[in-house]
Amino acid sequence: MAVIIDENLTASPTRVSLPSGPIALKQTLHSDLGGEPAVITYTLDGRHNVVFQTPQGEVKEIQVKANIPGGARQRTDTVRLKEVGGGTGMAQIEIKQLIEAETNVNDMVMITIQN
Repeated sequence: MAVIIDENLTASPTRVSLPSGPIALKQTLHSDLGGEPAVITYTLDGRHNVVFQTPQGEVKEIQVKANIPGGARQRTDTVRLKEVGGGTGMAQIEIKQLIEAETNVNDMVMITIQN
């Protein structure tokens, strides 16, 4: 197997206005290989006008390097969302997650947009 999701990806808060404050993406993972390095990629749909706001600018994808331990451990990544261009008609935004390690694992979380 390799990376195992013990608790699926969650977001806090789950309802945000744009631009958002910090959104904590939490998940509990472990590796049945006793630990391994991984790259975690968070992606937003390219067809809408919501992006991640990072110190480097506005992006649709964020990559985080992580070490997945052998025992179940919660990890947290923090993101901020921002609208670019005209007003969004989106009621919800899906943040997709890909964990690349010995094997690849996918997860996702939905964020509700408050106007």
